[in-house]
Amino acid sequence: MKKSSMVAWSRFPRAVMAVLIVAWIVGLCFEVAPLRIARAASAGDEKAIKKILSLPEDDFYGVLGLGDAGEDATESQIRSAFRKLSRKYHPDVTAGDEDLFRQVYQRIQRAYEVLGDRRKRRVYDILGVDGLKKLEQPQQQHQMNPFFALFGGGRTASDKGPDKELLIAVPLEDIYKGTTHTFQLSKRKICRACHGNGARSKEDVVRCPYCKGSGRLVQRVQIAPGFVQQMEQICGHCKGKGTHVAHVCPACRGTTVVSGETALSVDIEEGLPEGHVLRYELEADQTPGQVPGDVLLTVITAPHAFLRRDGNDLYMNMTITLKEALLGFEKSFTHLDGREVALRRTGVTQYAQQVRIAGEGMPRHHVPSEHGDLYVTYNFELPQSLTAEQRELFDKHFG
Repeated sequence: MKKSSMVAWSRFPRAVMAVLIVAWIVGLCFEVAPLRIARAASAGDEKAIKKILSLPEDDFYGVLGLGDAGEDATESQIRSAFRKLSRKYHPDVTAGDEDLFRQVYQRIQRAYEVLGDRRKRRVYDILGVDGLKKLEQPQQQHQMNPFFALFGGGRTASDKGPDKELLIAVPLEDIYKGTTHTFQLSKRKICRACHGNGARSKEDVVRCPYCKGSGRLVQRVQIAPGFVQQMEQICGHCKGKGTHVAHVCPACRGTTVVSGETALSVDIEEGLPEGHVLRYELEADQTPGQVPGDVLLTVITAPHAFLRRDGNDLYMNMTITLKEALLGFEKSFTHLDGREVALRRTGVTQYAQQVRIAGEGMPRHHVPSEHGDLYVTYNFELPQSLTAEQRELFDKHFG
């Protein structure tokens, strides 16, 4: 039996044997690697873990270690912070209290889920976790909720602030070549110090003593003997909020908003049409409890030294001498992209004559390989007076 077994093994294909050996080695490496990584990461920073878990659940910037930067944190900072913390506290690469590391990692994941999503982050920055919860509700639960006007549902004017319409003048060269501008937008922002409640601290937000926190007042009016009419109206003292501020926030002085600036990145595409409107969602003035409106930025062309735009075509005037008008000329001008464009005339050029140069106009929007045309209008100046010799010469040749 032993002899037959050895013969069978010797006949086993060498290629198959090699594959099995490699697979066994790879499997062994995968079994050992997690243990090696876990040992390397087992000495976790307990102080940092406790700090993360002690933060409020809705302090997403603090969880990622970006509490100081807050809303000013850049997208790259958020990504970098998440990757660093994710590698450090991932349950699969840490040794110790698995539940503790799992809690920390879940907090880190949740923070990045919100701050790593532009729309969620914008709602969180403006309306906090309450607005975020509404955003994340299933669509069928809020498709008729006016809060979600911006995200596809119905809306009313009271739930969304007004849009802000502005103009931005862009040099013709930038529209010809395409570029990116930074537009500094001045607007009202919800006060960070009081989070938009206008109070010095949470303890200073107290229940309205007039409506007892209901936000409404009930009046009973006797309209006839034995007949009493009950009328309900919004509480004029708290304006329907149900709360009253005992001491106002020193930063906003109780107004709930402060003046601020936001940098908008304006992408100027090649051949962008005159009057094109760029929409920036949720970038208008902020008001507590209300979805901000949009900023509508209308792009107009700043005046150029000698070129005028009309759609995809360009127009320019050029002054020549009388001699050049009669005998021809060769001139050039610097185009919007820095090229020198030659203008040649060999015959007589009439006054105010317009010449079309194909393909030297503006690039077509979304089709930058195609261009409009350039129209050059030639003008020339006549001399104020002629000498006797000049008069005789003109009379001889043009009489």
